[in-house]
Amino acid sequence: MTGGWSAGITRDMVVLPPIDGFGHKLPQDWALESGHTMATASHATLLSDFQRLQSRKEMINGIRVTMASEAKTMKAFRSKMHQTKNLKAILENTLDKTDYEVGKMQECRERIQTERERVSGNLEVNMDRRQHRAQRPERELVHDVAHKHLDHQTTLLQDIILKLDRCVEEVEDSLDHLNKIKWMLAADLADKNSSLELDNKCVDLGLSWPEGEAPAPELPLAPLNHVPTTWKVQTMQTVELALQQHQEANDLRLKSAKIAHNAKLAEKVQYDVVQQALEKRVGAIMKMKKEMELKVQQVQKEISEATRTKHRLEESISLKTPPLKITWQRYQTRAQRPDRELVHDEVEHALKEQYEALHATVEAMHLQLEQVSQHLKDLLSTKAQMDADIADKTETVEMERQCHAMAPPRPITRGVLLGWHPVSEYHPHRESTISWDTAASTKLMSY
Repeated sequence: MTGGWSAGITRDMVVLPPIDGFGHKLPQDWALESGHTMATASHATLLSDFQRLQSRKEMINGIRVTMASEAKTMKAFRSKMHQTKNLKAILENTLDKTDYEVGKMQECRERIQTERERVSGNLEVNMDRRQHRAQRPERELVHDVAHKHLDHQTTLLQDIILKLDRCVEEVEDSLDHLNKIKWMLAADLADKNSSLELDNKCVDLGLSWPEGEAPAPELPLAPLNHVPTTWKVQTMQTVELALQQHQEANDLRLKSAKIAHNAKLAEKVQYDVVQQALEKRVGAIMKMKKEMELKVQQVQKEISEATRTKHRLEESISLKTPPLKITWQRYQTRAQRPDRELVHDEVEHALKEQYEALHATVEAMHLQLEQVSQHLKDLLSTKAQMDADIADKTETVEMERQCHAMAPPRPITRGVLLGWHPVSEYHPHRESTISWDTAASTKLMSY
C-alpha cells in the first residue's frame, strides 16, 4: 500500500525545465519546485504516521506474545516447583524412615552382640563345667549321660555363636546399604532445595512492564502443554530402592529375632537336660553310695566274725600244742628203752594214735587259720576299697553339685520377642502432598 502511494505521487509530478545560463529559475519553476518540496514533506509525514501506527501495533502484539510466554513460563515454574516440593516431601519422609531404620538396625546389632556375649559366656561356663567334671576321681570318670549332654550343649552353643556372627555380618551389610541410600537421599534432597531456591529466584526475576504498556488483564493465556519428562525417575528409583531396603532391614530384624528366640528355646531345653542329667547322676551316686555303705557294714560285720574265728582258732591251736608236745615227748622217751624192750606194744600204739590225732587236728586248725586269715585279709582289702570308693563318690557328689551350681542363669523365652518382633507401625514425620502409592502407603515395621 505504501509502495503504490509513492509510485502514484512520482507518476503525477511535473518535470521542470532546465535552468538558464545564469542559474536563475523561472518564477513558475520556483513555485513548482516549492510545491514539489511541500508535497514530498506531506508524503513523508503521512508515511511516518503510518509507520508509527504499524510500530505501535507490532509493539502491542509483542507485549501480548511476551505476556503469554511469561504466563506460560510462570505456570511451568509453578508446576515444576510444586512437583519439586512434592518430591522433596517424599525425600524428607523417606530420609526420616531411613534414619529410623538405621537406628533400629544399630539397636539390632547391639542386641545381637549382647546375645552373642551372653552365649559366649555360657560357652565358657560350659567348658569350665566340663573341665571341673574331668577332675573327678579316676574310678568316677564315666562317659555318662551328663557328659554326653554337656558335649551336645557345647556344640549347640558354638552353632548359636556362628549363626549370630552371620546375623551380625548381614546387619552390617544392611547398615552399609542404608547409609549409602541415606547419603543418596540427602544429596538428592540438597539438590531439590537448591533447585527450589533457584526457581524462586527466577520467579522473583519476573518481567516488569512499562507504565501504560502493560497488557490487559483479560488477555487470554495460551494452554500449557505438559511434555513428559524423566527428570524425577532417578529420585523415584532411589526412593523405591530405599523402601525396598527398609523392608529388607525389617525382614532381617525379624529373622534375627527368630534366630535369637529359637536359639534361646534350644538352649533352654539343653539347659534343662543337662541340669536334670546332673541331678539324676547325683541321685544315682547317692543311691550307690548308700548301698555301698550297707555293704561296708556287712563287710565290717564279716570282718568282726572272721577276727573272732581267727582268735578262737589261735586259742585252740595254743591249747592243742602242749598235749601234742607232751605226746611227742612221751613217745621219744619210750624210744630210749633197751633194745630188747623196744616192743611196739599197745602203749606205743596208743601214743602213736594220740600223736597222729593231735597232729592232724593241729594241722587242720593251722590250715583253717590260714584260710580265715586270708579271708580276713580279703575282707579288709575289700573294705578299704569300698571306703575309698565311698570317699570318691562323696567327692564326686560334691563336684557334681558344684557343677550343677555353676550353671548360668536359665534362658528366658517368655516374651523374648517383645523387644525384637515388629509390633507397631512406623508413623512418618512428614507426609507427601502427591499421591504415590509406593511412598505414601508403605508401612514399615519397627521393633
